[in-house]
Amino acid sequence: MQGHSGGGEGAEIVYSLKNDSTLADMALNNIGEAGQIKRKVYQRRLPENPNQDYYYILRETGNTEPILVEYGFIDSPRDAQKLRTNLNNYVEGVVKAIAEYTGYTYYPPGTSTTPGGVNTYTVQKGDTLYKIANRYGISVSEIKRLNNLTSDTLQIGQVLKLSESSSDDSNIGDTTTYIVKKNDTLYGIASKYNTTVDILKRLNNLTTNTLYIGQEIIVPNNNGTPDDDITQPSEYDIYIVKKGDSLWLIANNYGITVDELVSMNNLKNLTLQIGQELKVPATESSDDTDNDKIYIVQRGDTLWSIARENNLSVDELKQLNNLTSNLLSVGQELIIKR
Repeated sequence: MQGHSGGGEGAEIVYSLKNDSTLADMALNNIGEAGQIKRKVYQRRLPENPNQDYYYILRETGNTEPILVEYGFIDSPRDAQKLRTNLNNYVEGVVKAIAEYTGYTYYPPGTSTTPGGVNTYTVQKGDTLYKIANRYGISVSEIKRLNNLTSDTLQIGQVLKLSESSSDDSNIGDTTTYIVKKNDTLYGIASKYNTTVDILKRLNNLTTNTLYIGQEIIVPNNNGTPDDDITQPSEYDIYIVKKGDSLWLIANNYGITVDELVSMNNLKNLTLQIGQELKVPATESSDDTDNDKIYIVQRGDTLWSIARENNLSVDELKQLNNLTSNLLSVGQELIIKR
C-alpha cells in the first residue's frame, strides 16, 4: 500500500488492536534494511468505537494477525522513485518477516533446497558474486569453490550451490520407503522413525505437508522397523484456540514446529477460529495433578479475564501465583491449574 498524506516519506505499518507489535516491528526493520526510511508501527482506533480498529481490513479479518503496510508516500518524489526501483525488495522484506515470525525457514527468491539438503541460488538480472555472497553471509571464494568457477562472470538463470549437504541429513544413514496409509501425517511418520518433518520433506522434495494414500516416501531405516508396524500416534492432548492465538504461538508453547502442528491436525487452512480444537503433543504424565497448567499472558489480558476463562476467581489466581498486585506483563507465565 502507498500512503498519500502530504509531506510524508518512508514506510510505516498499522497493526490490529488484538495483536502486539512483534510482526509489524520485524517487517518494518526488514523494509529498512532494504533501503527505505522507517517511520513507525502503530494502531489506530475507530472514533465512534475505540475498542475497534479504524481500518476495515484490520477490523473484519477474523482471528488472524493482519498488518497494513504502507511502503512509501506516492506524493513524495523520493519515495516515488524508491517505489519504482525497489518495491520488490521492500515486499520481500515483509515476506521474510512473516516466514520467520510463523516459524518457517525463509528462502530468498531464486533459492531452493534439494532433497539432499544443498541450498542453491538461481542467478537473476543485476546479480554479482559479491552481492550473492553478501546476502547469504559467505565469501566469494567459497561460492567459486563450491561451483568450480574460474572467473567472476555469471549468467542469468545459472544455478549456484551455496553450501554443502545439510549436517542434519548427513547423519540419517540408511533409508527405506514407507507407503502412506489412511490418517497418516508427516508428524506421525516422523515420530515413528525418530526424525523430523523438515528432514522428511527434504528427503522427499516435498513443498507441502499434504500426503495421499499409497504415496511412497523415503524415511530413515530406523533399525529395520517394518512398514506394517507403523501406526499413528494415539496419545494427544486437545488444545482449545483462544483469542490472540496463532499457530506459531501454540507450536512454540508445546515445543514443536508449525509444520508439525499443521501435519498433526491435517490443516488445509492456516486460519484459526476461537474455540477450534487442535491436537497437541500429550504431556508425559496422564495425571493432570502431576503437572501445573501454564497460561502465557498476552496483550490485553487481565487477571479477571484469565480467571473467568479458566473458571477461577481473581483471588484464587493470585494465590496460585503468589501475586501481590493485579499487574501483568506480556509473556508472563501464570499457573492456572495445579
